[in-house]
Amino acid sequence: MNPYTRKKRIVWLSLGWLVSVALLLPTPAPCDATVRIHLSQKAKVDAETITLGNVADILGPDPQQTDAMGGIELGRSPLPGQSAWVHPGQVASALKQHGWAQDQYAITGSGPVKVVRSYAAISPERIRSAVVEFIERHAPWDADQMKIRPILYKQSHQLPPGDVALQVTAPKHTDWLGAVPFKVNLLVDGHLVQRTSVPAYIEVWQDVVLTAKPLGRNQPITSGDIQTQKMNLARVPAKAVVRSDQAIGKRANRSIAVNSILRTDQIEDPLMVRKGDIVQVLAESQALRIATQAVAKENGALGDNIQVMNLQSKKNIFAQVVDAQTVKVDF
Repeated sequence: MNPYTRKKRIVWLSLGWLVSVALLLPTPAPCDATVRIHLSQKAKVDAETITLGNVADILGPDPQQTDAMGGIELGRSPLPGQSAWVHPGQVASALKQHGWAQDQYAITGSGPVKVVRSYAAISPERIRSAVVEFIERHAPWDADQMKIRPILYKQSHQLPPGDVALQVTAPKHTDWLGAVPFKVNLLVDGHLVQRTSVPAYIEVWQDVVLTAKPLGRNQPITSGDIQTQKMNLARVPAKAVVRSDQAIGKRANRSIAVNSILRTDQIEDPLMVRKGDIVQVLAESQALRIATQAVAKENGALGDNIQVMNLQSKKNIFAQVVDAQTVKVDF
């Protein structure tokens, strides 16, 4: 190989090496770019959307221009407490949509940017306390007879930052006994953000009347026939008799076993008038009093309206039982 050919080969090898090195180096920003956009490694957001200003430092000669660029939206923010990624391609795409040409800006920084949504943590303890306070304030029971079992709610909540408030409501038509699911609205700056349901169990202890001995049908009830016992009303029939004076003097309208919870539909006033009895019918006003006799067509207790037949006219009328011998009609 002659010296000239050898020298030429060395020159070409040198040029090839320089090109290879140049390809490995980062592409420099266009010299005429007016705005520099430097992507951060990590960013925090509080709002519902991610803007370019959240994830990058923007430098340019015109502050109004850079402020407008910083407000360009790149997408929705992640949920409170969660994260998302913003890639340089997303930034370039958003800039293009807003009329920015590639030679007007330069994006620096390795990217992508990890975006974390700020949040306010609401502990399960705070939610449980809010429900207990609500029950104590609104339940129709005295504090000394009511017991709220420990609430087992364990879920924590991540909400957007702001003024957090809890709004507790009870189910419609609740009797505030036993298992009751309460609704809790989680508000931030007065706006509803999340809802949850918190189950609670309310015990109410009260004296309940039980039978002290078996009762037969139509048997009059005396103080020796009944006893009282404190019981959880959540496990007591809705029509349970809760005071002794509600039962004494009445009679059982069916057979009732010993140690049974006495219900109001199992007892009734004793009969004063029986079907076939002869009774006096009174009709009176301030100026006039009329009395006649009639025969009872049905049984009746004190205060009942029963049908009787006038023995003179043979007509049936309705009259109110006053005592065992007397009924009264309106006049």
